[in-house]
Amino acid sequence: MIKKTIGKNLKYSALSQGLIFLLNFILFPFIVSHVGKEIYGAYLLVMTFTGYLGIFDFGVGSALIKYVAEAFGRQNIAEAKKVINSSFTFYFFIGILSSLILLALSFSFDSILNTGPVHKIFIQRLFWVAAASSLFIWPGRTFDSVLQGLQKYDVISIFNSIFSAFVAIAAYVIFSRGMGMGWFLAVSYICIAIKYVIFYFIVRNKGIVISFPYFDRAIFSKIFSFSIFLFFSNIVGLIIFNFDNFVIGAFVSVSAVTVYGVGYIFQNGFRSINSLLGGPLFPVGSDMEGRNEIEKQKILFLKGTKYMTLFFVPLIIITLFFTEIIINNWMGGEFQEGVLPAQILMFFWIFNNTLEVGSGLLVAKGYVKERFKFDVLNAVFNLSLSLILVRYFGILGVALGTTIPMVLIYFPLVLSLILKVLGLRFSEFFNFTLKKNILVYFFSIAASLFSMYLYQPSNLLFIAIEMFIVYFIVILVGFTFTLSKAERQELLNMVR
Repeated sequence: MIKKTIGKNLKYSALSQGLIFLLNFILFPFIVSHVGKEIYGAYLLVMTFTGYLGIFDFGVGSALIKYVAEAFGRQNIAEAKKVINSSFTFYFFIGILSSLILLALSFSFDSILNTGPVHKIFIQRLFWVAAASSLFIWPGRTFDSVLQGLQKYDVISIFNSIFSAFVAIAAYVIFSRGMGMGWFLAVSYICIAIKYVIFYFIVRNKGIVISFPYFDRAIFSKIFSFSIFLFFSNIVGLIIFNFDNFVIGAFVSVSAVTVYGVGYIFQNGFRSINSLLGGPLFPVGSDMEGRNEIEKQKILFLKGTKYMTLFFVPLIIITLFFTEIIINNWMGGEFQEGVLPAQILMFFWIFNNTLEVGSGLLVAKGYVKERFKFDVLNAVFNLSLSLILVRYFGILGVALGTTIPMVLIYFPLVLSLILKVLGLRFSEFFNFTLKKNILVYFFSIAASLFSMYLYQPSNLLFIAIEMFIVYFIVILVGFTFTLSKAERQELLNMVR
């Protein structure tokens, strides 16, 4: 049953994310062609402000997923109701706070942003739409997290896909009739609000009725004693992944920030794929924690890591070898300086992916304080090395400053904690999860080199096709020769 749930969640999440990416890929040039770069840029600025306000979540969403999964694992619906009602009350008041901040920004943004008088009223109206929407969107996030805790990723993915398609159709109608970005933003938020209403009724069918307002000091203490460390970890993550641009801008040049940004796009893509694969496993681990199924958590960690690294790491290796030809055909030869930093930034995801399942289990088991300490240590070394190396190596030094602490400090510390918590020896972990996979990694290197020796395509489409062929061959070899018959059948059953 657990394997079926995991397979279903991963499959629906992947299909949904793929569809949403495709729709956004198509919508971007369509919208820009109708409204122009300046109007769309103004829209992105407003979205950036609303995105940063997401930090007011304080990690409550992850706590809600964990405690709902645990409570349902113990069949303790009453406890789940308390956590859900407390979270809904918290999100309700955060929605009001977010709305007030956006409303205040609508009257003062021109002192922060360099916008002309022509766009002032337009941007102000976008802020008003976002402010009004916050009153509904924030409380609605409760039900999205609850469904994740209930491992209903198929339901979430289906409705995400439906409403994304509806927004795409609405965008075509809106911009074809010259109605503008304000209407598009309003429709987008209305769709999210309707989706959350549907999620509410699905949750209600599980016997959970919202009581508002709901204040329980013990429950709030339980939630925030866990979530606050996730909140701080997210802050540290922003420092690690977003502070590099400030260092480069201060010590190199503003144009170098753009060159470095190419590599950041690559690593951010792998970050999204990594989260996509590991995210649905978090509530599974929390459900097991609620049932006190420690041995099953060990199996989830070992098998999950083995399967994830088998499919994910070869993708990184192949991309590393194709990075230069991708960047030259995508951005042009003037971005050649960004090739090696991009490769260095992608490299550490080989190690991060190895930790993904175990890190999720640490959170599921409540070891957030310990992991936060490692995050802080990683950030300190990251900033220190970046500030030192940027003076000598430019953007390459910043990439090294980000990657070296990840590989040499964060990876061994977190892995040792995972093994200690789960009661595993390193030899057990290595022999089960990585020993045979390493052969696939070396085959990925050989296949990439051989493929590029035979043919180096001159446009992005043929590059993508060649990379897909290499990846398919590598995975076929890995699937056939490194997995047992039972493991192959297990994966096939999960996919079906």
